Amino acid sequence: MTRPVEESPHAWRALIWALAVGHVVVGTGILLAILRQPDAADPWSRVDGYVIVFLVAGGIAGIDQAVFFLGGALRSTGFTEEMGLGYDPGVLVFVLVAEVGKLATALDYARWRLTPGLDVPALRGVGVVIAVLGATALVWTDRRLADHFSTAASAAKVMTDGPYRWIRHPRYASVLLLMLGMALVFGSLFGWLSLAVVVMAVLRRIAREEPHLRETLGAEYDAYASRTARLVPGVF
Repeated sequence: MTRPVEESPHAWRALIWALAVGHVVVGTGILLAILRQPDAADPWSRVDGYVIVFLVAGGIAGIDQAVFFLGGALRSTGFTEEMGLGYDPGVLVFVLVAEVGKLATALDYARWRLTPGLDVPALRGVGVVIAVLGATALVWTDRRLADHFSTAASAAKVMTDGPYRWIRHPRYASVLLLMLGMALVFGSLFGWLSLAVVVMAVLRRIAREEPHLRETLGAEYDAYASRTARLVPGVF
């Protein structure tokens, strides 16, 4: 009887990396196609330094989410638990709305320009800094999450190291920073509407996730929650 061939972990990681890079390349290509001005003297006039830095930060965040977060979830002892789909499947609707909002933001910046008053260089510079901070925090958080959910023993404990030392939901905070950065960099009303949708999604998610964590982890999580903030240290 022939024994089944075990899947190589190197092949698995290579597949995840290929999908991640492919997703970022396709997404960036779509965005650049939207930003291109075919009838202008300079077709790439809307792809300035602010946009380029944001695209790099967004690309890093996209690869990170596929490699560390989604890849870690697929390899973890509980995919549904790590993704939170068991207690909040409705989050997928918010994700879809947010993705549509991102496309509308790019179209508004490149073609519609409904709110030119928001296109302020100083604000765009602040947005770039916020986006870079968000991408950096997301990579840090997702690497910790991938390690945490790699075994059943670690997944059964409260996560208190890395960014979780200061706030209970650093991943959501990182995503909010990226969305705020997008709204500022692209100077679009749709960017701010997308941010509002993500804020509602995050608050809704936290309201469902924390009772689940208290039920699952018990007094250990209660003690952890008593000394940490949800999203902003010392504020909320």
